[in-house]
This record gives sequence, structure tokens and C-alpha cells, in this order.
Amino acid sequence: MIESSAKSAFRPSEIYRLVKGGLGFSILITIVPGLLLGPELPDTALVLSTLFGTYLVAAGSFIYNQILEKERDGLMERTRNRPLPSGRLSPALAHVLGSSCLVVGLLILARGANPLAAALALASFLYYLFVYTAWLKPRTPMNTVAGGMAGAIGPLIGQAAATGRVDIHGFLMFLLLFLWQPPHFWCLAIHYRDDYAKAGFPMLPVARGIPATVRQMLFYEGLLLAVMAAAFYPLGLVGPIFFFPSIALGAIVLGFMVRLRVKPGANPMPIFFLTILHMLVWHISLALDIYHRSFASLV
Repeated sequence: MIESSAKSAFRPSEIYRLVKGGLGFSILITIVPGLLLGPELPDTALVLSTLFGTYLVAAGSFIYNQILEKERDGLMERTRNRPLPSGRLSPALAHVLGSSCLVVGLLILARGANPLAAALALASFLYYLFVYTAWLKPRTPMNTVAGGMAGAIGPLIGQAAATGRVDIHGFLMFLLLFLWQPPHFWCLAIHYRDDYAKAGFPMLPVARGIPATVRQMLFYEGLLLAVMAAAFYPLGLVGPIFFFPSIALGAIVLGFMVRLRVKPGANPMPIFFLTILHMLVWHISLALDIYHRSFASLV
């Protein structure tokens, strides 16, 4: 029995679920524009070190998040089949994997990029684990807003790796991600509100209802579009390659949220997937915008 459990513990699919590979990939997308903020195109070694090191640190944070929430995950229909609450992976193995990912990721960042990039990744790990997961998420309906600080750190890591510092451009990218996250995750919180209530998480739809949550979604999405517009004009921090596709798709997302406001019983998951598409589009267009303005003439 123990032998068969050990064999199942090392199935690649279970490890992939534990490290949340898809979510980790989306974090890597947010690093790329920051990597292009340096005075020259980053070399392959720097790019790979930054992306792989950050991915490992993020994987460590996902693993420890699931260790801390193992009991609550077991109460939720959406998460009870995860590797830890289902018993397919042991917490001891998860600790080994989580700590290994964290340490190796930080070493790769410190040596392959620089200590500032590693320090930012470590700060994100600690904030996500101890401030968001352990303290805020079980206690306040606004946990999603506060937790967004950890999820928005990718652009700062990218800029730090490329330049050894962070400036207004990096903080702009951080702010965009910070504003994007609450409405994105509130879609999940609305869809799975009964699950969250069962597990004792005071998510906003559970504590204050769907109409109040949708109003908050509209507020943050409106702020996101306002910051995008201000970054283009009057601040001039971004160009039209970023501005037009990002604003156009953001306006579509906002329109779907307005429809959810009118019909609170509608399925919020199409908005959830649209917000993912919006985030991907604006990071790709932002990377192209920075490349065009800074490096196109060098090619």
C-alpha cells in the first residue's frame, strides 16, 4: 500500500497540478515587458534565468499555499480532488518540493539575474504565503485586493533583472496587474461562492453578495482602463501598439461586467476567461510596443 502510494506520488500529472503549471506560465508572460526595459536587448541566459527562477519561486508559493489550505480545500467541491486533500501526494513530499523550488529558484535569480530580482521574488513569496494565505484570506472579504500585490510582482522582477533597479515604468506594469486581479478572481468567487462559504472563506460574494461584488468589479476594471489611458496620454509611458488593442479589449470586458450588473444571475465565467485574454493581449502588445520604440532601429 505504501509502495503504490509512493509510485502515484511521483506521477507527473500530480506534480503539475501541485505547481499549477498554467498559472505559472501566465506569471512568466508578465515578466517579459519588464525584461525589455533595459538599455539593450537581454541575452538568452538572462531571460532564461529570470523566467525559470521566477517560475520555481512561484511554484514554491503555490505548493505552500496548498499545504496551508489542505483542510479547507478538502471541503470544497472545486478543490477537494487536488493532490494533497485527495491524499495522492503527502504533505511531507509537498514540503520537500516546495522548499526545493523556492531555494533553487532564488539561487537562479540571484546568480543568473541579480540579488534585487531574487529579493523581489522572495518578498512576493512571503507576502503571498503569510500575509495573504495565512492571514487575510480567512479573515476579510477584501482579501483578493490585498493579495493582488503578490501576483503583480512579475514586471518588477523583469525590470530588476534587466536594469538592476525599478522605476515608474515597472511600477506602471505592477499597477495594471494589481488592478486587473480583483475583478478577474471575483468571477471565480461568484461562480464558486457556495464552495467558499462551505470552507469558511469570507470572499466578497459570500460576505456582501453578488451585486456588491459586481460593483467592485466595475470599479477596478474602470480604474484599469483609466490607468491604461493615462499611461498613453498624458504620461506618454506607452505607445499606440499597446494602447489600442488593450483599451479595445478592456472595453469589451467592461461591457460584459455591465451585463453581469444588470443580470446578477448570469454566468461570470466568460468574463473570467476574457480577463485572461485581456491580460495576455496587453502584455504581448506592451512587449511589442517597448521593442518597437527601443530596439527596432537596431535590427
